[in-house]
Amino acid sequence: MNIKYKFKKAFTLIEVIMSVIIVGIVVTGALQLQAQNSDMAEFLLKRGNAELDNALFLTKKVQRYTNDKKNAYDLLVDEFSIKDFDSRDILKKIEKNINITEALPIPVGMDESDAPMFVFYANEILLKGDYSARYYTFK
Repeated sequence: MNIKYKFKKAFTLIEVIMSVIIVGIVVTGALQLQAQNSDMAEFLLKRGNAELDNALFLTKKVQRYTNDKKNAYDLLVDEFSIKDFDSRDILKKIEKNINITEALPIPVGMDESDAPMFVFYANEILLKGDYSARYYTFK
């Protein structure tokens, strides 16, 4: 009698363990990448909102203040009629420390030895808060 045994091919225990380890490493890397992307998205959202807040301070009235802490409502009250009390409260909560440098002359000419064709003045507006920002004005 001739008995033939059929062996089914199957994964060995070592192959299964190695595949689980590889899948675990890939999943861990994907989770870390997703966490970093989430942190970056949150930072960009906060930074974007801070830039919108900073834009509220870029009025002509801001030139009057240096080394002062002001809120957005104080700067916008003369520019707009803000009748909604909720909007007023929100604007009053947005505060920035304002620092303005003196306007410096910047001569513009053809050559350094020639008299300048015209001179314009530039100063820096520094808004300090959660996300500080610098802006420049030119006259």
